[in-house]
Amino acid sequence: MFLAWKEIVRNKLKFSLVVMVLVMISYLVFLLSGLAGGLMNMNRESIDLWESDAIVLNDDANNTIAQSFISEDELPDIDENNTSIIQTSLIVSNEDNEESAFLFGVEDDTSFIIPSLESGDMFENTGEVIADASLKEEGFEIGDELSLASSDETLEITGFTESAKYNAAPTMYSSMDTVREINPMYGDDTVSAMVIQGDTGDVELDDSLVMMPTEDFINELPGYQAQNLTLNFMIIFLFVISALVIGIFLYVITLQKRQLFGVLKAQGFTNGMLAASVFAQTLILSIIGTTIGLGLTLVTGLFLPDVVPVTFDYVTLSLYAVVLILVALLGGLLSVSSIRKVDPLEAIG
Repeated sequence: MFLAWKEIVRNKLKFSLVVMVLVMISYLVFLLSGLAGGLMNMNRESIDLWESDAIVLNDDANNTIAQSFISEDELPDIDENNTSIIQTSLIVSNEDNEESAFLFGVEDDTSFIIPSLESGDMFENTGEVIADASLKEEGFEIGDELSLASSDETLEITGFTESAKYNAAPTMYSSMDTVREINPMYGDDTVSAMVIQGDTGDVELDDSLVMMPTEDFINELPGYQAQNLTLNFMIIFLFVISALVIGIFLYVITLQKRQLFGVLKAQGFTNGMLAASVFAQTLILSIIGTTIGLGLTLVTGLFLPDVVPVTFDYVTLSLYAVVLILVALLGGLLSVSSIRKVDPLEAIG
């Protein structure tokens, strides 16, 4: 380890290039990780706040709440904590700002799917809604009268909840009567779904209904899996590229030191000792490059605007950092194999 570090210090420029490559790759990996986390959170934020175990939908709804229409007579009679909901999509405007949003109608203002109220008051009358914090960030305020693109009805914001996006759009919550006035497709005894907290093993369903575990429902959200798979594949490819680039760099450096390795072998150094030196060198370089890349990522996160959906999970970042270091060591195997082929007499000339 000492000899490996001494050589790095002695040849700063050459090894700085290797570190710079590692910094750029790790920086991109960490940023993509944050972007993937942010986009995932935008899709499932409100559902995670429900802390539910299952969702009951119409069997013909293609696993989406918006297309599910259920008569209240068909809903299962269960003892677990549950609530019926209605969902409709809206384009709301307060004259200065316009935004797409999802409106959830609930049975009452104590429903467990309603996020924590951060400011203002809970809705009480038909036409009153509470909105999640992301609408507040877009310029909407308590008391705003919202006009709707798809209805002559208007809504009034009475309060704001914690951030609770659904399928990457802001959410609002109100009574079922409010949603039924806006969307006539919902009759007096029609709901979209039932959200259940608790054991669902003994729940008996009508033939027209299907019950999905909440995590399965999230995975069926439009674009959710495709988006996550795309970003994860990009991260995997970066790991592969990292191994190849570091392997090539170290291989070239090793070839430049063939004569030195020949002299060391002639003096009694074994292949194992030389390989350990190369691995130590790779470990030092990868730790330095990955650490700098991680630091740059965290600093970048402080200056990114709120519209950029980036969420850094420190456990994931730590895991990726370890993987990057291991991948760099894997790339160093190419150099180790070349050391074994060095003939002391031939290298010395």
